[in-house]
Parts: sequence; structure tokens; C-alpha cells
Amino acid sequence: MRGIVRGDLSHNDVAGLQIIKALLKEIGRKFADGFLYRVIQDVANEARRRCLLINPNPFDRTMQYSDAVGNVQRMLPSAVGWEQTKGILSRQLKQGEEYLQRLKGR
Repeated sequence: MRGIVRGDLSHNDVAGLQIIKALLKEIGRKFADGFLYRVIQDVANEARRRCLLINPNPFDRTMQYSDAVGNVQRMLPSAVGWEQTKGILSRQLKQGEEYLQRLKGR
């Protein structure tokens, strides 16, 4: 987790990307696995729960934002929610680093 630096990308930089890909682009990675992927997935799920994502479901015009239960694999960052999503990412990365440090100290 050390060495991960957020890019502070604008919404225009990630618009149209699936949320996991947008978060990976924010941290300058093409992929993640293991613990880092779990952190990214948790960020996406928290953003979904907070209705910060767009659910591009063409069959349901009433549920455009992420209040619809669904798979974050299909959800996109929203213009109004992207800054908050980046904040969630910063917090989760910091907590992940602290968790790993505690494990290392055992």
C-alpha cells in the first residue's frame, strides 16, 4: 500500500469508466489484486451505498443513481459524487495502510 499516490483526477478524466477502473486510474494502476483490490472494491461499494455512482441501466429510468441494488462492476462515477468518492478512497487507503502496519507489528 505504500507508494500509492492519488492522482486527484477530475471527473472528466474518469467519466464513462466503470467505477473500479476509475479508482485504479486515480491511483495510477492498471489492475489490483489481493488486499489492494479489496480496498478498491470496498470504496466502490461505499460510494454505491452513498448514491455517488451512476447506474447506467437503460431499462430502469427511475433508478439512474446507485440507490438501486446492483453490481458495482456496471456503475460509473457521477459528476457530483466523484470528489466524495476520492475522499472515501483516501480514507480507505489510509485505514488499509494502518491495518497492514498493525499486522506487521505482531
